[in-house]
Amino acid sequence: MITEKRVLLVVSDERVLVLLNRFEAIEEIKDVSDEEIKQIWRYNKTPVVSKKIIATSHPVKDVPVLTVPEIKGTTEVFVKEFTAWAHRNGFECGEYITGKKIDTREEPCVLCSIANHKGLSPQTFVYNQVVKSEVDCIIYESPRFYVTSELGSLKPGYLMIVPKEHTFLSIAQMPEMYRPEYMEVCRDVECILKGAFGQNKPVVFFEHGSGPSGFSSHKKSIVHAHTHVLIGFELSKKYLDMIQMKRLDDIAKARHTHYFAYKKGADGKLLCCFDNRVYVQRQFPRQVLAKELGLTPSQYNWRHFEFDENVHTSLYYIHRFLSNSDQLSQRIQERTWSFVNGYKLREDFES
Repeated sequence: MITEKRVLLVVSDERVLVLLNRFEAIEEIKDVSDEEIKQIWRYNKTPVVSKKIIATSHPVKDVPVLTVPEIKGTTEVFVKEFTAWAHRNGFECGEYITGKKIDTREEPCVLCSIANHKGLSPQTFVYNQVVKSEVDCIIYESPRFYVTSELGSLKPGYLMIVPKEHTFLSIAQMPEMYRPEYMEVCRDVECILKGAFGQNKPVVFFEHGSGPSGFSSHKKSIVHAHTHVLIGFELSKKYLDMIQMKRLDDIAKARHTHYFAYKKGADGKLLCCFDNRVYVQRQFPRQVLAKELGLTPSQYNWRHFEFDENVHTSLYYIHRFLSNSDQLSQRIQERTWSFVNGYKLREDFES
């Protein structure tokens, strides 16, 4: 969830303090000064302090204080109950870090599977006809990239730009020679979305960039570079400030770490947070969008909600635009030919 309330957590049981230090968005402090507390808030985290320190410090002024419940049962039970308690009190505690690391290079990659047409056909034209799920259709294909629908599309007009290769795990790590083609794809996708859904609507591009190690704490994390593209939505200054987004002239400067990158328009200014002290929750823009759409708190999560109807709407409107526009560039026509001619032959095309 998006943190709505800024509070100071107080713990009387040192065992609880040890467990809270394992939550991504909780940070222990030894000094209860206003500046120290506000600094943790600026990192989009919630500070926690031992009751012993509170007892020997000056009174905390103008800061809402919450006393953390004691441990009841196992660690697993506490983690589950504390997470629910945090959400009821309006703040995100983040994922509980077990210390386990998953080598995603040993896990099957769904984006590589789509790049390889799931073994169904070497021709994208045929693949788009026979692939089981619409969400896996390839809308646009260049030599090094493809464009497909976003799994769990919270609204129509939600796509992904994906490199065909798994040799780099983020756009920041992308070889310099790929960049001109990548920018071509970004501009073409923006053109397609505006043609299909409205010229006056903003198109945003964002990425949760993986670090170069290929390790993840979550088995279902997709550690294969991919850029999210969405029309009719943008992050307001409130949310950009929440995660310390700053102007960055070259995304390659973030290649050595995890980061969140965002820009409005294919040629817009790039904003990025790659400060490891700042907590950027997974699926952050999806959480903001879900909130603005009035969805339930859990519906942002693509792992649990697929929104197939929005995927179908996206593909239908994009197909209609591509099929009926006589002003498309030769490049876009060539790179979407397999979608225009293959998608309409699907059994679910008119459903």
